[in-house]
Amino acid sequence: MCPLYPLHILVLYCCMLLPLFLAVVQGAENLAGWKLNFSVPRIGHGEHKLRELTSQAVDVLCFDCPQIEGEKYTLAVTNQDPSIAEISYPLTGDIQDESGYLELDITGMASEFNVTLNVTGTFLGFSNLEAKVVATKEDVVQEKGTPEDLHITVTRSKAKKTASKIFGYSVAVLISLAYINLGCALDLKVMKEVLRRPVGPAIGFVSQFMFMPLAAFALSFVFPADMPEMRLGLFVTGCSPGGGASNIWTVMFGGNLDLSVTMTAVSTFSAFFMMPVWMYAIGEVIIADTDIVVPYAKILTYGIMLVVPLSIGVGINKFLPKVSKFMVKIMKPLALFLIVFILVCGIWSQFFMIKLISWRIALVGFALPWLGFAFGCLFSKLCRRERMDIIAIAVETGVQNTGMAIFMLWFTLEHPAGDLAAVVPVAVATFTPFPLLAGLIYYKARAKYCPLSREAELQDIIKGGEEKKNLNGAGENNNQHTLA
Repeated sequence: MCPLYPLHILVLYCCMLLPLFLAVVQGAENLAGWKLNFSVPRIGHGEHKLRELTSQAVDVLCFDCPQIEGEKYTLAVTNQDPSIAEISYPLTGDIQDESGYLELDITGMASEFNVTLNVTGTFLGFSNLEAKVVATKEDVVQEKGTPEDLHITVTRSKAKKTASKIFGYSVAVLISLAYINLGCALDLKVMKEVLRRPVGPAIGFVSQFMFMPLAAFALSFVFPADMPEMRLGLFVTGCSPGGGASNIWTVMFGGNLDLSVTMTAVSTFSAFFMMPVWMYAIGEVIIADTDIVVPYAKILTYGIMLVVPLSIGVGINKFLPKVSKFMVKIMKPLALFLIVFILVCGIWSQFFMIKLISWRIALVGFALPWLGFAFGCLFSKLCRRERMDIIAIAVETGVQNTGMAIFMLWFTLEHPAGDLAAVVPVAVATFTPFPLLAGLIYYKARAKYCPLSREAELQDIIKGGEEKKNLNGAGENNNQHTLA
């Protein structure tokens, strides 16, 4: 046997495998040459933003894409979240399937080509488009190029923004009218006494700006770590001052209106420094590297909306007593109408957000006001406050100014992240009236069918104390006149 025989065999095998090596190298070069990316006309690469119910063109560009004869080439586009956006190919009318997958035949196209797709926003949120080319030959599938992503951002439609604005302006007008009525019913002497010995406002301040932010922060851990916007939305809601609806609910429950209005004013103006303190203390822990914007202009606007109508009502009470009596008479019916209007029209105008309410959001939406009512009630009872004061403090603690929280989230986060985070205060605002309505129905039914003599005695004691205070004040005034 020839000693070089094994070497001859090795050379022969290498010669036989040479065509296969060349094919692999050619296939690798061919595979490496395919370059895919997305391009949005007039916008750029990498990210695409559009409104709901609007469509825009998106190009899938392919560079250095040589096709081999006998192979079939398919452009596969995958939409990560088909509920946020819809992709279609207008030339053939093809639309993504239920999973968000769209497949287009691109066999025979030039080495450089572009495919124009339509992207339609269906609901606010985020999604990703992924494009890749699949080559098929004799049932052998091979992907070409590196898959390219396009980030899709869908923001609110103009119709929804308009509906929200109309609802906001309507509520502002109705609340202003309600505050005029409340101003007619206010007793300035009692308010001065409350401010002179601010035990009730102090209890409300501790409940509003100490307990509620901590409760909201604890509840925010219901959301997973990958939902920091929801955590921030809940925390901002807990840091907000008492809402204007708290005064209306206090009237409906027969609480201390003078204390309630005083507490609302104190908490609104305290928000100027308390909200920034909490935001910079804990807020940035929830969302790192985020510049949190405190809407000072909105806080000032709410303060003006509180003071001006109340001043008008006080002026009517002083100079037009007959008109004032009529305004006080219609105060409760107007308050009830306002509650129903906010509940019904609020759900209608913000229905797109209500559809986003998950079980976690519903849980915290119920829990936060309930914790506020419970803590305000127990804390004021421990401080030995009267029943009317307990009602005012409990209601003021549980009813948050969710409008202020929504504006802060809109200013802090880019849309639609701000809209998505605002779902939490919307949920709190939606669920807050339900326990109050249930309590009001029970309260009215018990007062009508099962009146408690103890409650009547307490009311008589409170009224008697007020009359005695008024008599003492009148006597002191007479003594001053006599001395003069």
